[in-house]
Order: sequence, then structure tokens, then C-alpha cells
Amino acid sequence: MVCDERLREQDLERIQKLRIFDDDFLKEVFDGNFESTELVLNIIFDRNDIKVTKVIGQREIKGIEGHSVRLDIMAEDSEGRAYDIEVQRQDKGWLPLRARYNSSMMDTVLLSEGEDYSKLIPTYVIFFVERDAVGDGLPLHHYTMRDEKTNEPLGDERHIIFVNGDNKDESTRLGKLVHDFKCTSPNEMYYDVLAKRVRHFKETEGGIAHMCKLLEDMRNEAARDAEIQSAIDTARFYGVPDETILSDLMKRFGLTDEQAKEYMLRKSA
Repeated sequence: MVCDERLREQDLERIQKLRIFDDDFLKEVFDGNFESTELVLNIIFDRNDIKVTKVIGQREIKGIEGHSVRLDIMAEDSEGRAYDIEVQRQDKGWLPLRARYNSSMMDTVLLSEGEDYSKLIPTYVIFFVERDAVGDGLPLHHYTMRDEKTNEPLGDERHIIFVNGDNKDESTRLGKLVHDFKCTSPNEMYYDVLAKRVRHFKETEGGIAHMCKLLEDMRNEAARDAEIQSAIDTARFYGVPDETILSDLMKRFGLTDEQAKEYMLRKSA
């Protein structure tokens, strides 16, 4: 009982420290929240008329044979454009490659089997990076495919955007947005629509209960992942063939064949 009370106190303290720059909290703030998503997109594209028609938090896209991906926020607008909004606390040097992979995986769910390639809609992968990933101090970078000699656009309608989390110019809409992404207190936020959502999860009984359950689920998932990983490590240490390991994971942990293979790939990646 003392342990449970201590965990609850730790959870309550952790909830108060959460920011939108934390991907699990980003999901809670934006999942199904059209108004907040529209705010972000209109600021990034310097518009006021973008209307969102779909917002899904943590959309998982399964790789056919390889690595799967979980998009933080996937959204679509009334003009037929799709967005993947991500937060990245640290730039480990592979950010452009991760953006490339996210972009390619988005296409796999946007084009149905048998549909013509002309049905592919424009996609935008947007990374809010806590540090200046490019290193030139600019608040935002927008990349598209272009010819190296003529600079003509390829026209594949694929866009990758990095938002500089080091931007401290709070005289601009984007600077204010970055500030709000870094805030722990809703009272210090510029945008009411974000502050209202953050306040719900940090100050209301229902919101706090939801977040405590989320943190508990994350602990349980992490413990299960560690147990599965330990089983894989031990089996490989003793030279057990991968096929036997896969079969054991499915029986012991109730995993599907696809889930077991994903754990194996995760270890070997």
C-alpha cells in the first residue's frame, strides 16, 4: 500500500512536469483535437484557413517485412493533405532518415490496393525538434525533392518540415507555439486552446486519473518488453535458433507471429 501511494505521488509529480514536447503527452493533447491541430498547422504554414477533418494519436503502421512505425499524430485536412506531426527531444543525427521513413510509411496507408498512383495525396512530415537540428538558427526548414541542376521541383508532393525548438522569438506566432510546447504550466501558455487541453490533464480529476492510468500502462508495457527482451537475449546466448525463439515467444507471451518477429527485429536493428 505504501508502495502504491509512493507511485501515485511520483506519477502526480511527473504529470505536472510533462510538456507537449513529450511524445506521450503530445498524443493526449492532440488526439481527436481538431482545434489544436488546426492551430499548429495554420501557424506552420502561415495561414488561418486550414480545416482539419481527421486527427489520430499514435497511429501505428505495420511494415510488410521490416520495421513498423508509430506516428505521434496523423491528420488530414479539407484540402486533401495528410500530416504526420512528431516531437523529437534529441537529434541523434538520423532525423532526416526517420522523416524519410515516416513519409514512405504514410503512403502505404493513404493508397489502397489497386488504386492509381494519381490518388496519392500530398504528405507533410513535421518534426518539432527541441534543439536546432540544422544549426543555422532559422525557426523552420521546409524540404521538398528538387532537381540538383535546375532546382525544379520533382512534383511528388512529399514535404518534410523541421521546426526549431530553440526558437525564442516570442514576437512571432511560431515562436509562441514553440514556447507553449515547452511549457509545463498551462497558465504560462500563449494559446488558450492548448492551455485548456493541458489544464484538463493536469488539473481536473478526470484528466489526472486518465494520465495516471496511462503512466501505469506504460510501466507495465515497459516491464513486459524487458521480460521479452531478456528471453530473447538468454535464448540467443545459448545458441537457440531464431525459429525456436519465435515459437517460444508466441507461446510464452501470447504474441502473434508478426509481433514476435517485430521483437526479434527490434533486437537485431
